Amino acid sequence: MPEPDPDAGAPASPEERGEEIPAPPEGLAKRVWEPLQAQTVYDLERVIDYCEELIEYKERPVSPSETAGEGEVADEKPPQNLSREKRRAAKEELEEMSTDELKELSEDELTRYGHVQIRKLPCGPGCDGCPHGPYTYIIYRDSRGKVTSKYAGKASEG
Repeated sequence: MPEPDPDAGAPASPEERGEEIPAPPEGLAKRVWEPLQAQTVYDLERVIDYCEELIEYKERPVSPSETAGEGEVADEKPPQNLSREKRRAAKEELEEMSTDELKELSEDELTRYGHVQIRKLPCGPGCDGCPHGPYTYIIYRDSRGKVTSKYAGKASEG
């Protein structure tokens, strides 16, 4: 007589036992969350570690060598030294702010959001008044980790 199978009759998966796998975050692409559901706990922990490192990398402060923009830089102020959480909050705030709101802030206040540059810009061939400005720009890292700039109004002369 064959030995009885200890797993016989026991549901094989959480779904068969009536347990539901946690729902993915709303709006997260299926191509991201679906492969995660098949991973081992060990591999999921490694994914978490990698994601934390990737976030750290994408949210790192902009270095001075990354601030080169169009035109001639007349002046520059480095960003405030903020924690990662405060940098993230400042970036979100900056991306929601209008140019009119930015124009109301001093250069020192703007350093909360990133490097502040005062630039004079050329407009094109044949212009006798180039470069134009000075204009204020904030250089920061967007949510994808790319260095970008945002216009913050005409800078004061002198």
